[in-house]
Amino acid sequence: MREKLKYFIINKAYDYDRGYYENMAVNGSSLCVSSEGGSGVGRFLTRVFDSGERGMSWHRLVIGTEDCEPEALRVTVYACDGGTVRYGGGTMSPEEFMAIEDIPLEERLRVLEPFAARQASGVSDLLLHGVSGRYLWVYTELYCPRGRKAGINDIRIYLPAGSWIDHLPGIYRQSDGESHFLERYLGIFQTFYEELDHEIADIAHRFDPDCAEADFLEWLAQWLNISDTKIWTEDQLRRLLLKAVEFYRKRGTKESLSELIELYTGEKPFIIEGSDVGELADRPELAEVLSTLYGADPSTVTVLIRQGFDNEVIRRIALEMLPVTAELNLVELDPYIFLGKHAYLGVNSALGVYRPAALDGRSRLTMTSLGGTPDNPPDDGENHTDIQ
Repeated sequence: MREKLKYFIINKAYDYDRGYYENMAVNGSSLCVSSEGGSGVGRFLTRVFDSGERGMSWHRLVIGTEDCEPEALRVTVYACDGGTVRYGGGTMSPEEFMAIEDIPLEERLRVLEPFAARQASGVSDLLLHGVSGRYLWVYTELYCPRGRKAGINDIRIYLPAGSWIDHLPGIYRQSDGESHFLERYLGIFQTFYEELDHEIADIAHRFDPDCAEADFLEWLAQWLNISDTKIWTEDQLRRLLLKAVEFYRKRGTKESLSELIELYTGEKPFIIEGSDVGELADRPELAEVLSTLYGADPSTVTVLIRQGFDNEVIRRIALEMLPVTAELNLVELDPYIFLGKHAYLGVNSALGVYRPAALDGRSRLTMTSLGGTPDNPPDDGENHTDIQ
C-alpha cells in the first residue's frame, strides 16, 4: 500500500517572513503584490524545506493564488542533497547560504541557479516528476497588471512521489518509454483524486465556525435555520453559529433576546417585560402613562435601543427570539428628557450641576429661545426657557 502523502505548507506571516520577497507585502495570511501606479512583479523565494531523507522524490507543488490570472504566475523549483555553492570567495552548503539574511534576492537566484530542477509558467498545480533531493525550495514570480492587486494565499509541497502507474502490471511500466506519457496521463486523474481525498480528510474544518471559509458559513447557517445571514458581518455570523445551540435552548427568554441583539449592535439593550411594570400599572395615576410607554397587553416586550441602528433589522432579530404570543414594542431612545416619554437617568438622560445661563461662550442653550417677557412669551407653540 502506498505511503500516505505528507506536505509542507506556507500560509501565514511567519512562513513568508522566513523567506525572501520583493515588491510584496504580507496581508494577514496572504502575500500580496500591488501595481498601483504601474505594472509590477512580486517575487518570493521560500525557505529551504528539509525532507530528512537523501534522494527524496518530491511529488507535487500547489500554489493558491488570489485575483491572479494563470499566465501571471511563474515558478522555479530548486532541489539538492547537499553540495556546495560559491559565494564571497568561499564555499558553503545551500542551507548555510540561504540562512544569510543580507544577500539581495537577485544574487541569491544567481548563486542557486545550478540547483534549479523544474520551471513552469501559467500553472499553479505542478507534478514534480524527476525532482529529487533531500532539500527543496521554491521561487515564484507574480505579474500584476496596472491597477490590480494579486497575491499568494498558500503554498503546499507534497511528498513522497508516487504514481498510479506503480499499481499497474509491469508490462505497462516497462512500455511507458522515456516520455512517461502514461504516467503523466494518469497523473491528471491522480491529482483530482488526491485533492478530493484531502478535502474529505479536512471536512471537519467545514463544520467549525472558527475555521470554515466564509462561503461555508451560510451553508452552516442553513443547517441551523438561520435565514437572514446577510444582516450579519462575517465575524458576527461566526459568533452566532458558535452560540446558536445555546440561543435556541434559551429561545423565548429575556436573556436570549438581549444576547442576540447585543451580538448585532455591540451594546446590551434595555428590555422591559409586562411583568416588570405589573404592580405599578395597578396605580390609577400611572396606568395611562405606563400603558402608553409599555403597552396595555401584559405580553408586550419593550426593547429600548439608542439611535444609529437599523430598526427593521433589530425587529427581525427580536421576533426570532420572542414567543409567538408576545408583542414587540421597539423603541429608539432620544437623547433628551421628555416628560411622559421614554427618559431614563443614566441611559439617555443625565442630571448636571446647576449653572445660571450666561452669554460667556461656555453655556449651551439647547431648545431655548431668547426674547419675550414673563408676561408676554413668544407664541409659537414651542416650549421655552425664559432668561431674565
